[in-house]
Amino acid sequence: MRGSRASHRILVVVWTVAAWASAAVAAPLPADLDSVMPPYLAMGKALADDSLKEISSQATAMKGLVERAGSGFFPKELPQDLVRLSKANDLDAARLAYKDVSDRLIALFREHKVQTGRYFVCTCPMAQASWIQADKEIKNPYYGSAMLLCGDVTETF
Repeated sequence: MRGSRASHRILVVVWTVAAWASAAVAAPLPADLDSVMPPYLAMGKALADDSLKEISSQATAMKGLVERAGSGFFPKELPQDLVRLSKANDLDAARLAYKDVSDRLIALFREHKVQTGRYFVCTCPMAQASWIQADKEIKNPYYGSAMLLCGDVTETF
């Protein structure tokens, strides 16, 4: 009986230390990053729907949020990418700019070790590009209706 109690205590200690260590590594979503997700997600949805309708206004809104965050948090290239996205006249140009925006946001999520379980990195091997979604059901913004379901969830934030 004594041996099993000791084993149980050791297990509890190991489990507690492991839980604490993983909590110390994972981080919540920084407020500045959280603020840009609604327009970013809206643009991804529009591109998956083969639409430019909301792209300009959402890219402009996201640029304003990025600029309000001040220097240092977002990459200095992100506002320029968002201007390109807001001025895109066709889906191909919008999707190229969206890829750059996505790459920068994914890098920020990784840099800040975000682990909310609410965001999913999806990767399309055909487009050789990734994006972030708020659910696991693939809606490919790079190919839209031509290949809407192409891609896999490759990471969770």
